[in-house]
Amino acid sequence: MIISIREIRKICDTEWRRNPRLRAGIWLIVFVLFAYLLMLLSDWKQTLKTEYQNLTGRLGRLEILARQKEWADRVDIAKSLMIQMESRFWKANSRGLAQAQMQMWIDGLLKKNEIANSRTQVEPARDITGYEGLWQVAIRIEGNFAPDRLLDLLRSVESYEQIVTVEQLDVINYGTPRFTMVMKAYFQAGS
Repeated sequence: MIISIREIRKICDTEWRRNPRLRAGIWLIVFVLFAYLLMLLSDWKQTLKTEYQNLTGRLGRLEILARQKEWADRVDIAKSLMIQMESRFWKANSRGLAQAQMQMWIDGLLKKNEIANSRTQVEPARDITGYEGLWQVAIRIEGNFAPDRLLDLLRSVESYEQIVTVEQLDVINYGTPRFTMVMKAYFQAGS
C-alpha cells in the first residue's frame, strides 16, 4: 500500500487540528530551536566583539610604534649587533673541518695551560634545530689538573673570541685531582 504525499499532508492537517498536545509539542520544539539559535548568535556576537577589541588594541599599539622615529637607528644597531654575533661563530666549510679545527684548538689550549695527561674527544658537528647553517661541536676533556691550571683553562675558554660554552664541569679533588669538562662550540656552515 503506497501513500501519496497528498494523503500524508491530509493526515498531518487532520492531526494538527484535532490534537492540541501535538500543536503544543511542535510549538515547544520551535521555541527551543529559536532560543538555541539566539544563544548561538549571542555567543558569536561576544566572540566577534572580543576579537575586535583585541585587534583594535594591537592596531593602537602598532600605530604608536609606527610614529616612533628611532626605528632607523634601531635597525642600524641591530645590524651591527648581528655582525658582531656572526663574527663570534667559528667558521668551517665542512663538518669534518669543524671537528678537526676544534681538535686542534683544544689540543693547543691544553698545551698552553700546561694540562698534561688529558684525553679529549671531539664529536662530529651537528645541526642546531631551528637555525639553518649553524653547527654545534661538542668537546669532552678528561684529565689530571692543578687547581690554578684548571682556572687558567676556564679563563682561556671564557675569554676566547669565538663562541664556546662550558656545559658541564666535574671536579674530583681527592687523591690525584681529576676533571671532566664538556664544552660546545658553534660554527657557521660554509664560511
